[in-house]
Amino acid sequence: HRLLLSGAPIQNRLRELWSLFDFVFPGRLGTLPVFEREYAQPIAAGAYAGASPMQVAAACQLAGQLRGLIEPYLLRRLKADVDLRLPAKS
Repeated sequence: HRLLLSGAPIQNRLRELWSLFDFVFPGRLGTLPVFEREYAQPIAAGAYAGASPMQVAAACQLAGQLRGLIEPYLLRRLKADVDLRLPAKS
């Protein structure tokens, strides 16, 4: 079994997400070239300021698909959840 713990949010690049998932669940998101072509590039294109409405819609749809692929394998804690168990800063 493989387990991955990260103290930082996965938000910088989708390539980083692919790399982490490929370590934990090899092949789940396909090969890197396929993942970049089918998810990373279209999602990034939809986030640009000059993106067309079609690019934005495609990016939203693909982001939802990607979320569906990875969500069953993520345990996400919000800062508020963690803060409840930490002592106050001194």
